[in-house]
Amino acid sequence: MNEAANFHAAIIESSARALAAHATELLLDRCPAAHAFGDPAFRAWQEHIAGRLLELAGAMRAGEPGLFGDQLHWGKIAFAARGLSSNELEASTDALHEALVEGLPPGANESVAPYLAAARGALAREVRHAAPAIAGPHGELAARYMVALLEGDRRAAIACILDALDAGLPPRDALIHVLVPVAREIGRMWHLGEVTIGEEHFTSTTASLVMGAVRQRMKMVAPNDRCAVIASVPGNRHDLAGRIAGLLLEAAGWRVIDMGVEMPAHDLVRSVGDFEADVVVLSVMLTTQLDTAKSTIAALKSDPRSERAAIVVGGHVFDQAPTLWKRMGVDAHARTLGQITELADAVWKARTSGADRSDADDGAADD
Repeated sequence: MNEAANFHAAIIESSARALAAHATELLLDRCPAAHAFGDPAFRAWQEHIAGRLLELAGAMRAGEPGLFGDQLHWGKIAFAARGLSSNELEASTDALHEALVEGLPPGANESVAPYLAAARGALAREVRHAAPAIAGPHGELAARYMVALLEGDRRAAIACILDALDAGLPPRDALIHVLVPVAREIGRMWHLGEVTIGEEHFTSTTASLVMGAVRQRMKMVAPNDRCAVIASVPGNRHDLAGRIAGLLLEAAGWRVIDMGVEMPAHDLVRSVGDFEADVVVLSVMLTTQLDTAKSTIAALKSDPRSERAAIVVGGHVFDQAPTLWKRMGVDAHARTLGQITELADAVWKARTSGADRSDADDGAADD
């Protein structure tokens, strides 16, 4: 990555709150409508802009202006869903730019310009709400399951999955075509302010119970003497897709060590070595997690205890920047959950045979 951009990203990260405070002052002075954003408005905007600055720094470290644009477009969608004008969001981006020009060293404007251009382009795009994620081969079942969740009826939610399994639904389909799309749809609804964080958490805890029941009905093939470690990088609290990937791998004969969310790099390296893992599957959701992802990958590749393991990454941020995984030096980018077992076999064989790394057309991804 460009050294100047890396240097400026580090400054932005370390001074995000101060830069955000200055940008907020500029915004509130020039845009009276922005005073209605929160109570108090200054604190609300400072938090908002500080978050944007961290996203900017993450995109700069990755060398991907489009990642910052994607974040701004999501922000515009959230504003629209709450009946808020995007004018204030655009004004806040202008204020952020001015604060950066005034607060960063000479030459920094050249580093941030492509990212702010991407942001303005994203804000100019028309808001088009994504279609509900539950449409698919088992969309009706997914809809009934989601309705039970939104009604707070855990017993009914679990029962509709178990009844479908009894009627012949393959356990794999219950995981891939019901639990994952419903989790994505609930996440989309939370982003749009249509459900609360409590309802989203209720979905996650119920999915855990469903997964336990599904596991009991899955056919487990004989062990293949391969081991996979599943983990989310520090900062990532999403683990549903990783857990499902682990369950699918286990059913295919892999020994799976699920390390859970926010796994520190040094502990992950030790675990990979202790369990003699052949593949590490890392989940990375957001631009702000790329720095810890990069350091985690570097630790895995440089330590003798873990260097033999192939590394697979998955998550929204890699889906938005399809070539990023190659520049981060991992063995594969996992796009979906549909063929995680085939992907794991492929990267294991490639690593043991010395073949080139490959992008997966259909592997594991974020929840």
